[in-house]
Amino acid sequence: MKTTLNNIKANNSRISISVYDLQNLEGYQIRGSAEYVSEGAVGDTFKAMAEKIFNGAATAKRTLSITPEKVIVTTPGVDNRKVYNNLI
Repeated sequence: MKTTLNNIKANNSRISISVYDLQNLEGYQIRGSAEYVSEGAVGDTFKAMAEKIFNGAATAKRTLSITPEKVIVTTPGVDNRKVYNNLI
């Protein structure tokens, strides 16, 4: 998490995440802003979810709350590079 936080600080909270499904080759790049959250409603909810998912074997102390502003299709085909803006 230290490297991630340093990158977010260096980029004025800007973030880009790529996700890809190997089964059907569907992919997206999500661009937006990130906020480091360690307490409050979002932090408490995430901590509870992590405990439940991992049956107490793993915990979460903090999370990144990402506000997407643009999604770019990276799936091969006719929609490749299609951009969805103004998502908020």
